[in-house]
Amino acid sequence: MIPASQATQVRHALSVDVEDWYHDQSRGPAPATAEEIAHGGRRVADNLSRLFELFARRKTRVTLFFLADMARENPKLVRQAQVAGHEIACHGLHHRRLPQVASRQLTAELCDARRAVEDVAGIRVKGFRAPYFLDIAQLGALDSVADAGFDYDSSFMPLRWSGRAPPRLAEKPGPVRLGSGLWEIPLPLSRLPSGHELPLAAGGFALRGLPYRFFRRQLDRWADEHGPAVVYTHPWEIDPGSPKLVGTPGYVRFFNGLGRARVAARLERLLDERRFGPISDVFASWLNATPGTRESIEGAQR
Repeated sequence: MIPASQATQVRHALSVDVEDWYHDQSRGPAPATAEEIAHGGRRVADNLSRLFELFARRKTRVTLFFLADMARENPKLVRQAQVAGHEIACHGLHHRRLPQVASRQLTAELCDARRAVEDVAGIRVKGFRAPYFLDIAQLGALDSVADAGFDYDSSFMPLRWSGRAPPRLAEKPGPVRLGSGLWEIPLPLSRLPSGHELPLAAGGFALRGLPYRFFRRQLDRWADEHGPAVVYTHPWEIDPGSPKLVGTPGYVRFFNGLGRARVAARLERLLDERRFGPISDVFASWLNATPGTRESIEGAQR
């Protein structure tokens, strides 16, 4: 445990899931049509450029999880990110939830996604994040992530809206080496007195919609108890004018839209007040460690 007086000096990892507004399939299984995309416009380039400028002002490097088509359609942004020292990682071939089990088809799809990002970046891609993150039921799919050649995954965020005991990958929160050799670097979940586990220090809605000081206090608490956290955001989260697909439920519109007008300023303030870097840098001591005791997926599910 890190002394409380040093919690504010912990270097956390900041990550961006590079996807456009139309990749959200909360309305159901039907993806956006070409007509819907044309009507709403493509907005990721402008939004990501704004984030790059913000990161440059605060001299902060981050991890960028690119969807394959976002990398192919925006090669200049990928190169700009590399020049700035950001880590390039993969967010998948399609923005849809991973299944519950590994398969040859899933492995092939993830290989295609990794190669697509690597072809644009011209480097080996080490990291992966699943669209919509992962819960305990989907851990089996991580075997395909390992088979696709990734070194680490940062997707595990098993929310608990009840007071039941939360699922764990290991006895203590933090990076875990799975039986496949893949490192899982989970997102932080804050445990409430009621037993609920919520992503109060993980970024996203917590950074946009909750009081800023409350979010920062949760991040410092995590640092004090566990060390570095992984914080995430999306390009569309700084874009109040970003549309939603027809048929998206009202509650999704509300939660995804809340706080967008202030999140850029909050993010800039956070980078002023706390230290951040790419996942591969912040967790280098884990990722570069020689294989030792490994937690298997099967063991994590018991």
